[in-house]
Amino acid sequence: MGLPPTGEIVARVMLARACGCLQEFQHYKVDKYRAQRQAKFQSTRCPACVAKLVEEQRKTLPPRKGEILKQLPPGTQVTLSRAADGSWGGTLSADGTTVEVVGVARMAGPGMQAVAVELARLWIAAKEKGKPPAR
Repeated sequence: MGLPPTGEIVARVMLARACGCLQEFQHYKVDKYRAQRQAKFQSTRCPACVAKLVEEQRKTLPPRKGEILKQLPPGTQVTLSRAADGSWGGTLSADGTTVEVVGVARMAGPGMQAVAVELARLWIAAKEKGKPPAR
């Protein structure tokens, strides 16, 4: 299929999309690919449902490195150490919670930064685990 058809619209029908929403589908006077366009139209979601799905998926993704580090409170203490085999480890202490990573050889990133981010993730998980349930 090439470019979308142009020309005179002879009908406007309401069709159900894959998400269940009804939307207008246009029938053109000259459109040799109408069946294929209609099949694609009905097999895809409407723009509003796509946007909603993308937003829900974005919320379930883990936070980015910069966002994780920003969640740490003022006064956070991080200690990093490098072992003889080249692996990194460290501890993070903040708000009475301490987490530790030992001997992390070749983590997702280059050395120290990867350990610092992993420590921050562990600390956030430990804090959330210790929170009283929301009412």
